Amino acid sequence: MLSDREIMRAIENKELYISHFDTDSLTPNGYDLKVGEIMVPDIEKHVQTQKVIIPRMTHFLIGTLEEVSLDSQHTAQLWIKSKWARRGVLASFGLVDAGFRGILTIGAFSTREIQVKLGDKFVQICFFRMSKPAESDYAKRSGHYQNQKNIKI
Repeated sequence: MLSDREIMRAIENKELYISHFDTDSLTPNGYDLKVGEIMVPDIEKHVQTQKVIIPRMTHFLIGTLEEVSLDSQHTAQLWIKSKWARRGVLASFGLVDAGFRGILTIGAFSTREIQVKLGDKFVQICFFRMSKPAESDYAKRSGHYQNQKNIKI
């Protein structure tokens, strides 16, 4: 896992990229990604300019404000910020593949009514350097969400 110092070096070396980079979002071992878009399919809400009340027991999607880009030797893992877990938000995360580029879409479920607004820190992304570069990175293997700018279902 990369430390804050290694993340900064990887960004300087163009191995990693984070749009809207803000040093206040850098953590000792990751970076806090903010809410850039909110979609609540069950109530037909899609918010890109404000906040939304998520009803209890409701599935919703978050699109990150930041676009991230990983080279072929880095992967990443997302973790929900503990303040959201403490408020009853559940989410499932996988790895961000080497070679991925775009915003990240996070599927979540709220057990209680909550308010989510644009700019809230929602997940932490932690970066890992693989022992060897991927032979075929995300763009070459599937790339289904490559270069996404908005939430895709």
